[in-house]
Amino acid sequence: MNIDATVYEAAVPMRRPFTHAGRARDRSESVLLRLRLDGAVGWGEAAPRPYVTGETVPGVLRAFEGLDLPGLVARIDSGSLDGALASLAALDLPELGGASGPAPAAAAALETALLDAVCRLHARPASEALYRAGLPGAMLRPRPGPVPVALVADLSRDPAAMLDALPPATLQRLTHVKVKATPDVAACLRRLPGVRSRVAPGTSVSLDVNAAWEVGEMLAAAPALAAAGLSWIEEPTRPRQWSALRRLREHGVRVMLDESFADATDLARAAEAGAADLVNIRVSKCGGPLRAARLAARARQAGLGFQLGVQVGEVGPLWAAGRLLGTVLAGAVTVEAGRQDEWFPPELTEPPYRVDRARYLAPPLTGEGIGLVPTGALLERCRPHARWETGDRAWVPA
Repeated sequence: MNIDATVYEAAVPMRRPFTHAGRARDRSESVLLRLRLDGAVGWGEAAPRPYVTGETVPGVLRAFEGLDLPGLVARIDSGSLDGALASLAALDLPELGGASGPAPAAAAALETALLDAVCRLHARPASEALYRAGLPGAMLRPRPGPVPVALVADLSRDPAAMLDALPPATLQRLTHVKVKATPDVAACLRRLPGVRSRVAPGTSVSLDVNAAWEVGEMLAAAPALAAAGLSWIEEPTRPRQWSALRRLREHGVRVMLDESFADATDLARAAEAGAADLVNIRVSKCGGPLRAARLAARARQAGLGFQLGVQVGEVGPLWAAGRLLGTVLAGAVTVEAGRQDEWFPPELTEPPYRVDRARYLAPPLTGEGIGLVPTGALLERCRPHARWETGDRAWVPA
């Protein structure tokens, strides 16, 4: 099989910063992968976050530099879509980091690009691949369709003012509101009534702490948190504080894991410790769309709910992969879609990013593969890092 690939570093400025308790982001920090298998081109994207998986952009680039691309592609049975899916499932792509440790964000870019290319090779949409990936039937919608998405209020905005700016009909249609928290538990509790009072009774509200709370302060406030009208609290303490999370749950507060959860090992430990009610599934931290879908199924089997989340600043293939999961998988407590329409120019991808903000609905992408390609306008904002062409024995500087 003829193979060529290019790895790009993407640092695209955002029109508006996004702030949470862990950091403020004003540009993307992504790695794009263009992978051609014979005549089919697939695209992938990694959004490494050191506070989530320990990965960085330089680390993802090094992971790709150490990858034997022809050897990996030779293990993909590309003769049929089912064969290719079985081959992809058999690969432990997060371990491509080698001696430096697992690299799930790098694996996500690779799995997405391989899935995109293989589906295009067979002229099939990636949604069909999900339906044929061996997931339990209860995990799948009857067909891909528009999905309600959450409104997320970061710390650069007052959530009550953000809700007040919405048309009444839009406000009534919201299914979920996520509020980013500050490190001050008491201050968070003061903000919540203004959110809860503005949304419909059936709208769920969550607080995303991004691991910013001290355990003692959190547990002292647990009765007030339980009475605050929250559907769950996401990642309240620094990652994997299983005992503290279990104690918070004992007060009647539902807990969602994010930074504490990236793989099946985290899932098993959290379930065994009684430390969680839900997990946040994100394509980049979970190693790719297929692996993320399997983790969602494992979470459900373990008795945990799941959210389909995003990384802030996804520039193209990642948000397409997330949209794929959101419009095909069933049973998520909520689905996030990002705010690329606010952060980036629309011409970065074809088709452009789109969410119906009047109804907070995200439509599925259509067409072959993941249904999206980066445009020249995006690649002009990226720096080529390395390439591999048919016949090469190693990556070479681009």
